[in-house]
Amino acid sequence: MKRLLVLFIGVLLFQNCLAQSKDAATLKQLNADWITSYVTRDTVKMASVFAGDLVLTNPSGKTFHKQDILKGVVSPSQQCLSSKVDTVNVRLFGNVGIVNAEITVAIKTNGKTDTVRTNYMDVYEK
Repeated sequence: MKRLLVLFIGVLLFQNCLAQSKDAATLKQLNADWITSYVTRDTVKMASVFAGDLVLTNPSGKTFHKQDILKGVVSPSQQCLSSKVDTVNVRLFGNVGIVNAEITVAIKTNGKTDTVRTNYMDVYEK
């Protein structure tokens, strides 16, 4: 009976590990999708990643909501020329996933091009 219980617990742990691996991979893909959406100006893709009540706080403390971000992506005065996810780390806590990442982006604003490296934390709820 003990062997059966140990085997059952082992199977449950293995299944949980597989589910967490799949969830982590999904979050990494969502992260990559929305970062790429800045370059492609794909507001449909970006809107599908963002929750309706999204609040983004930039490094200077200014907050943006989903519609603000979507409008900014297609702004003629600013364009994201390239983006690269340098590092990404996913942690899972039940139905919540936290993504910490570093990216490098090239941005053209009013004719001037800058390359910026930044980091961020996103919180996802399943």
